Amino acid sequence: LNSDPLSTRPMTDTIKTFGEAAEWTYQKHWKRQRSVRTVVPRLEKVKHHIGHSFPLGKLGKLSKWLDLQADLQEEDQCSNATVNRAISVATTAIKKTFEAQLHSVKCPSVPRLEETKCRFVYFTKDQVKKLAHYAEDIYDRQDLSDAIIFSAYTGVRQGELLKLRPDDIDFNLNVIWIGGKPKQVTKSNNVRTIQIHPIIEPILKRRLDNRRLFGDDWTNKDQLYNAFKKVRKYAGISDEYVWHCLRHSFATYLAEVTHPRQVMELLGHANIETTLRYCKPTQEACNKAVLSI
Repeated sequence: LNSDPLSTRPMTDTIKTFGEAAEWTYQKHWKRQRSVRTVVPRLEKVKHHIGHSFPLGKLGKLSKWLDLQADLQEEDQCSNATVNRAISVATTAIKKTFEAQLHSVKCPSVPRLEETKCRFVYFTKDQVKKLAHYAEDIYDRQDLSDAIIFSAYTGVRQGELLKLRPDDIDFNLNVIWIGGKPKQVTKSNNVRTIQIHPIIEPILKRRLDNRRLFGDDWTNKDQLYNAFKKVRKYAGISDEYVWHCLRHSFATYLAEVTHPRQVMELLGHANIETTLRYCKPTQEACNKAVLSI
């Protein structure tokens, strides 16, 4: 007797395309999960390359997945970690619909690309100043200059940056409410406050008439990042330095002057181990530590 109850049910061809598989899995599996906000953009990366109507049968071949990995790396300039996550949600859609007997395509085991344990680079304050200067003076993008400085001195994620509204700024308390008051939520599903650094105060004040502080300039993260890459290239900075490095920079600046527990709170992390990966040891901080004993 076959012990697998699924094998006794007839396989159907209800689902024929990748888009249909993704939509079914979204409705039945991801929709009510907290991870749904990260799943959707990863699916969109895959759809961008193969399309919504890509025949499901072709995804039974490993070669198609390897081609997709290469496309995400070369055309989208995605890191290995980003590629792995995009491939993971796509293969999950195929596997979940196969288990539901909606098609007969068996998803192959796709080898994961090697990932670094954490990002080791961050922007120095001088590099941040240089990037902001080139954005404004060379590319005539005051909006990009503002976004770079703001992100380096708040540590906000790109998504959080684009969601910020004037109501999230409290000059009386001198704080920024990341996650909104209380409509929006951050990645970890909570709200946090960050003190307004003097360097970003004028940026905030001249943007208070916007519907969204930065979202009026940038409709999505890809648009912002594409503009940033041009400035980074002009500045002669390696493409290893991505936008998210500005968040690492904020953590590193803080770690030079305060305990990681405070850094953890300001970044909105759930555990200290994550925070420690963001706090890079600097020569200046090491020198101060030795001289202080």
